[in-house]
Amino acid sequence: MLSNQDKKVLSRLQENGRMSIVELAKATDMSESTCLRRTKSLEESGVIKGYSALLDAEEAGFGITAFIQVSIDQKSEAAFDKFKTAVQEHPLILECYSLSGPFDHLMKVVARTNKELSQFILKTLRNFPEVREAQTLFVLDEVKHTSALPISMHDAVR
Repeated sequence: MLSNQDKKVLSRLQENGRMSIVELAKATDMSESTCLRRTKSLEESGVIKGYSALLDAEEAGFGITAFIQVSIDQKSEAAFDKFKTAVQEHPLILECYSLSGPFDHLMKVVARTNKELSQFILKTLRNFPEVREAQTLFVLDEVKHTSALPISMHDAVR
């Protein structure tokens, strides 16, 4: 369970992960030592998994985004493991989720060009272990994109 102080720290770090402990302490009305201790505790417990820069995909040269729904031929654990390993090793796949429903997985894929995405689908994905069927959905417009969790709403939703 997150304390109110933890929520303050997390909310501020989601806004600016480069914030110094001094700035974070001021923004959360905590002492620097308390703020540092809370942050380290959140890192050690795995609530904070790491820090990274958020890039604009289009500005970074990856103007094509697609979601690919994938069905796997065999439903054994070994088949899923082979597929997962292939997914984890491919750099164009940003996210992949196991699903309930008619498809087994949903992948978020980026590419620099339509040709690059086409090659990924027709050559690479078809060679992934156990892939039976894939359906590609091209993103036309990004309506909302965030990685920030609604920490400040945590208590309000209850």
